[in-house]
Amino acid sequence: MSRIPIDELRRLGITSEDIDMARTTQEAQRRNGSPVQSIAVLVGATQPRPRPNPNPPVDLTDRALRRRGAYDQAALLLDQQALRESSPERAARAREAALAAKELSASNQLEFDFFGGGNVSIAFQYQDAVTERLRNSGQTLARQHQALAVLWQITRHLAWQSYECTKTAADLCEITGITPNHMSPILALLEEVGAIRRVKRGRTKIIAVTPEGAFRGNVNKHAEAVERYKLDVIQGGKADQASE
Repeated sequence: MSRIPIDELRRLGITSEDIDMARTTQEAQRRNGSPVQSIAVLVGATQPRPRPNPNPPVDLTDRALRRRGAYDQAALLLDQQALRESSPERAARAREAALAAKELSASNQLEFDFFGGGNVSIAFQYQDAVTERLRNSGQTLARQHQALAVLWQITRHLAWQSYECTKTAADLCEITGITPNHMSPILALLEEVGAIRRVKRGRTKIIAVTPEGAFRGNVNKHAEAVERYKLDVIQGGKADQASE
């Protein structure tokens, strides 16, 4: 128990001067934003309660390890072991070994960094529905393929945990090599089949994709992104108005 009444501290022989000094220390801790210790701890009458480790070692399952190569597995295990080491010297050596294993893993990479380069999750239902709607749109096969190529770039450039594409129509022209005269009907076609929506923001039209179709971010935040899309795009309001 780290909190002891002041009267009890005095009965234990703690002087008023020490208690006042402890209160001054508490005020300094509050000003600095540090954890505030009890007076009993500050005067040495009791021991502080142990605080949980903010970065505890993760229990690595077989599945988590199988997702990585042999060197990545070794690096991950070494990093976790470094967190468990009571000796700073041994912990430092474990981290050095983990770094060496990571370097070996990188040298074995064939061409692409799947995890480091960023990812976008695309729902099969969304992909299949858009493809089917384009097929039934009456457009030429070449125009359908162009539309899918543009959609690929739109989903590629989705903002983090957002429905917004970070690229404008002009940017997409530069990326794909499609002229503005051709890009405009392609975006109109994608909007017609429900692949995208265009929302005016000031003088610019942003391109929006439903997070139910494509999403880039923490899956635990997916529902929030869907709700923001409903409020901002479908209902035409502002997401922050919902909290008023």
